[in-house]
Amino acid sequence: MEKHLIFDFDGVIGDTQDASAKATMEVDGSTYEGAWAENLRYSSEKPDHSRGHTLSDEEMRAIYEWTTKFGTLMRDAHFPLFDEFVKEIEKIDTKYKAVVSSGSQLYVIPALAETNINPTHILAYENHHSKEEKIETICKDWGCEVSDVYYFTDTLADIYELQNFISPDKLIGVAWGYCGKEALSKELDEGYILCTPCELTALLEG
Repeated sequence: MEKHLIFDFDGVIGDTQDASAKATMEVDGSTYEGAWAENLRYSSEKPDHSRGHTLSDEEMRAIYEWTTKFGTLMRDAHFPLFDEFVKEIEKIDTKYKAVVSSGSQLYVIPALAETNINPTHILAYENHHSKEEKIETICKDWGCEVSDVYYFTDTLADIYELQNFISPDKLIGVAWGYCGKEALSKELDEGYILCTPCELTALLEG
């Protein structure tokens, strides 16, 4: 049976931490240290724009405008991909691969074009503001249930948003992203932590 795999982009496929801090610094007018701290805070809390949010239309427009400015800067930045993990994804023999992001499609789509992942979907902030909605859209198109999906993340934010939506044994933390193995381990004690890229195949075959 083919696996249904959804990968978060920032911190899982794209090594965007440094570029993200610099872009945040430019948009917000903050210091590099302040921007880095803000990005880590955002990655460690449930998003305020997840499903069921209480933000006003004006607040949502402000987030959209911020994301567009940020995405434009990220598009022009030069950030690396986690090539070892990308190569492992490319080798997996399934047609059901998708990528999602809370960031902008302005930089996510061009970055993925440099790989051979060939996802069926690339859903960024512009497509849906919540990860749940993105996942539901992908599953509907794939003709599968949410319970069939493996979701790969590097942030506590995703775990807090998705822990009652994705089965614990299929909500996979990667150790090299924003929050790191130790922080993720505390929240995924019943699931898996992906310590190294080469464990991907073994995990999916288990």
